[in-house]
Amino acid sequence: MLEFRFIKSKNGMKKLWYIGSVFMIIFSLKGCKSDYEKMVDRELDQNKKVDSLFFNYRLGASKDEYHEKSWQLNHNKVVVQGRSYHFMKYVYQDPSMPNKQNDFIMEYTGKFNEDRKLNGMEVIFSHRLWVPWNKNYHAEQLLPRILDSIEKWYGGNAFKKFELENDSIPAVHVKVDGDRRFRAFWKNTQDVIVKIDDLNENN
Repeated sequence: MLEFRFIKSKNGMKKLWYIGSVFMIIFSLKGCKSDYEKMVDRELDQNKKVDSLFFNYRLGASKDEYHEKSWQLNHNKVVVQGRSYHFMKYVYQDPSMPNKQNDFIMEYTGKFNEDRKLNGMEVIFSHRLWVPWNKNYHAEQLLPRILDSIEKWYGGNAFKKFELENDSIPAVHVKVDGDRRFRAFWKNTQDVIVKIDDLNENN
């Protein structure tokens, strides 16, 4: 904890200069924004509502609408149950590559606010041929392809990489379009995590 002590002076000028300097430092620090904060502010200042998601899900939809959509997709055999009861699973297949070498799995689950509105999605991507001993199919190798795919699917701004002081998650890739945010990172050797959310929840 920093402690500031005033310096005694006969005419008080040094004291006033010191107080003014401290306040200038405080205001300067408050005025400094990170590249991430600037990016978010720039997008939110547009007052642009962007709520579209994959399979025609929509941020701001009711929980009932989300489950009805999921049921229809499952009924039509587009998706199946994922790694747990809460996750749905879809397999992206690349017919141009033999033996499933370019296929990956997407599992997702919705996140809801107190008003039972969809305000986010947690999405987990993994390579279909993932095995612990083959690094070609690990999450770190898959991440660039997922980032590229999302940029092609949704258009808008590109992902920007932000380094983190975290041994388990060294970096996160962020894409913001209006009030919709994507955050992507590899969690372990198998899973690429993509979190999608509404930055202002004014649905």
